[in-house]
Amino acid sequence: MGIIDPVQIAKKYRNAIKKRVADFKTPLKVKGLIATDDKPSLSYANATKKAFEEIGFQYELKKVPRLSLESAILFANTEKETHGIFIYFPVFGNEEDKYLRNLVAPEKDIEAGSFFWTRKLSKNDRYAFKNVQDKKALIPCTPLAIIKILAEVKSYGNGRKPLSDKTVTIFNRSEVIGRPLAVLMSNDGASVFSFDEHGPLLFKDGIPEETEYGRADALQFSDIVVTGVPSAKFRKISIKELKKNVICINFSTNQNFDKNVEDFAQDFVPRVGPMTVTMCMRNAIRLYENYFHDSAI
Repeated sequence: MGIIDPVQIAKKYRNAIKKRVADFKTPLKVKGLIATDDKPSLSYANATKKAFEEIGFQYELKKVPRLSLESAILFANTEKETHGIFIYFPVFGNEEDKYLRNLVAPEKDIEAGSFFWTRKLSKNDRYAFKNVQDKKALIPCTPLAIIKILAEVKSYGNGRKPLSDKTVTIFNRSEVIGRPLAVLMSNDGASVFSFDEHGPLLFKDGIPEETEYGRADALQFSDIVVTGVPSAKFRKISIKELKKNVICINFSTNQNFDKNVEDFAQDFVPRVGPMTVTMCMRNAIRLYENYFHDSAI
């Protein structure tokens, strides 16, 4: 039992990424676009820039008016010297954000949040190009971070179905995090209960189906519980709802678990942020190798 510090896991990956970045002739350049005056968002943007630069990336952080963000994305898509684009959401906090996310060219989408990459995940298409098995598809950064954390604590097996016989509950069904994570884990063998404000779904083999099971039943069955609910109104998960030896992961800025879950769970991950940024670095390298191979050693 214990609290898992994602910073320590991230360090291991960042050391490997740093060595890989040094192998390229041309420095990898990422452009971060931020269109808000929100202080926490600006702090996160500056921290992201610092983290990328410590690894050896060039990172240009550009602040733009939110009504100019569309043209800034389209321009960054055309820049030959820009190999990846990172956008700090939310911008408008509505469907406009989805539109902006999908403006990013797939070959520069290090967050892998565009439909190009999430649809590949939905189809269980593991490759960037058809019939090219040495060029792997990207996975959205936060779902990938969660998978890597689970692997680090020996809770994500090997082989074709590494989560066979596992049950998972995820409280979040966003198109960028919750749904891709449910698809990924169910494709890897798990039965995944997915909850949002519209009710529960059960994912099997990447396909959602209606389910009559509610929160109480799903949690009692689950070996892994992942939460990402930003609302303070969410009823925190208590140890009375959980089975023994459960693994609990919270990726929301709000804690979605009661405090005593830290001592009850087999492993408790209170945040995922440092690993999310690290997986964006990993995705940036994968894009560089997939699409800018002529510049690589």
